[in-house]
Amino acid sequence: MLSLVFGPDTVSTANMMSELAHGLHDEGHRVTVLTSMPHYNPTPEVLKNPTYRARLPRLFTDVDEDGVRVIRVYMPLKGQRVWRRALDYVWFQILTLIIGVSKAGRQDIIFVPSPPITLGINGFLLKFFLKGKMIYDVRELWPDVPVRMGLLKNRVLIQLAYAIEGFVYRNSAAITSIARSFNANLASRGVPPQKLFFTPNFVDVEWLTPLPKTNDFAREHGLETKFVVFYAGNIGLSQGLEILVEIAHGFEKEEDVQFLIIGDGAARLRLERAIQDSGLHNVRLLPFQPYGRVPETYATADVCISPMQFGFSYDTVPSKIYTAMAAGRPVVAAAEADTETTSLLQESGGGIVVAPESAREMIEAIQRLRNSPKEAQQMGLKARSWVVAHYSKRAVIKAYDQVIHHVVKSSDS
Repeated sequence: MLSLVFGPDTVSTANMMSELAHGLHDEGHRVTVLTSMPHYNPTPEVLKNPTYRARLPRLFTDVDEDGVRVIRVYMPLKGQRVWRRALDYVWFQILTLIIGVSKAGRQDIIFVPSPPITLGINGFLLKFFLKGKMIYDVRELWPDVPVRMGLLKNRVLIQLAYAIEGFVYRNSAAITSIARSFNANLASRGVPPQKLFFTPNFVDVEWLTPLPKTNDFAREHGLETKFVVFYAGNIGLSQGLEILVEIAHGFEKEEDVQFLIIGDGAARLRLERAIQDSGLHNVRLLPFQPYGRVPETYATADVCISPMQFGFSYDTVPSKIYTAMAAGRPVVAAAEADTETTSLLQESGGGIVVAPESAREMIEAIQRLRNSPKEAQQMGLKARSWVVAHYSKRAVIKAYDQVIHHVVKSSDS
């Protein structure tokens, strides 16, 4: 597994890859992970742990973590500036290729989750040197995302990015994706349908269970008597989270309504300034919380929201939606009608879909759930039942296991 992030980093992809690696180990696979040292919002405990961040930086570490071999290459702590993060990506690409070829050993499968799309190039080179087959795991459609965000504007660079994408798809033995709409999109681009597999985001429904609203986290932050509108996750450019300020204005006179945002990302400073400039007192912004406190934070919520700018729901499915559903909380998500997010909430009955970038529609949806606690409770129950039935960790890891066996079997024949 070649992954930019891995536990104990607190971002959702890191948790997902860590759970997947250990789940595949439990299925009988010998798993080696090639990743970075914790750098994406690591907790103070992680920063003090010499296994992860030694006082004197090491080029790489190679340790056994509960049966999974984890090779971590040095990575500076994540910066806020986009150019700085781009340089870190380049560093990671170079170092993982060198360390992977020299240290990883023979592999049957090279599993590469995206983004960034450029990791697929390393996956191709590693499969060549390590004599394996590549499975490319599409968690966001790149380069569609940076193009839509305006980060890629140069026509030559855009053509190069799509050329890299096509190269990666052609050289993958299988392509897994978190959305059925992604697979339809890729098939329309000429990717052979027999290469495409649906492996959605999953939740550990045995660990993340619905808890009482009155809990230690709620008490610590004075939220046990508030109607909490909750956003947790990446504060990135694609969400357009400044809209939360406009939405919060709609509840400014409602003393019992509190907006709680937990997370970090490239747009955090911009969001902080927007909150400060607004003068609002019903918005609270907190950093990522330790992984063990995630169930408490979601239990504090009365409704979980997932804002998104126009078009981006075609390129990604926010993992926070699955987490909220597992916690038994209703979701209000911004998404177009023909996206995986909309299908998920409509099929499950676990939430309300509103138009992207519409503060008015999101305000109305939140107000509806606030005024109808029984409806909100029923949505939460339906959401939890749907996730348990279709998106449990056990079910999705088994799906990945089947893809791996399919690829190995086809390469042997």
